[in-house]
Amino acid sequence: MTDDMPLQHVIRPKLPWRDEQLTECRKPPNEHAITRDQFIAKVRKLGKKRAAMTTCMTCFDTAERWPDWNTNPVAVLARDVRGVTYWGGVDHEAPLRDELRAIALLIEAHQEEFAQTLAALKNTVPFGKRKPRAVRRG
Repeated sequence: MTDDMPLQHVIRPKLPWRDEQLTECRKPPNEHAITRDQFIAKVRKLGKKRAAMTTCMTCFDTAERWPDWNTNPVAVLARDVRGVTYWGGVDHEAPLRDELRAIALLIEAHQEEFAQTLAALKNTVPFGKRKPRAVRRG
């Protein structure tokens, strides 16, 4: 890749309570970083092989493999937990440990609101799992 066409990096889905933003290859985003939606649109428009020519391969492979928060929050959290042990040298576990404790304390302090929110979520049907409406004819 030439200097006048730098590789694009894909912005990694983050945990909703975090401000820190990284790309899929764990670099801070720069002016060449694209969102996941932009990445998906790029792949649809150019195809996988052409899109890969102008995208960081780590970002490309990882963005294809991992979902975003709205699609699968469990997988996003699992990825983050897995990454805590993978990126050695620094105690990456401490921030997540503190965040989970803070979440538990907030839930404990607001148990009724938490229970109501859970009940409301249980009553929703994910958009992709809704049954199609019968079409009335006549």
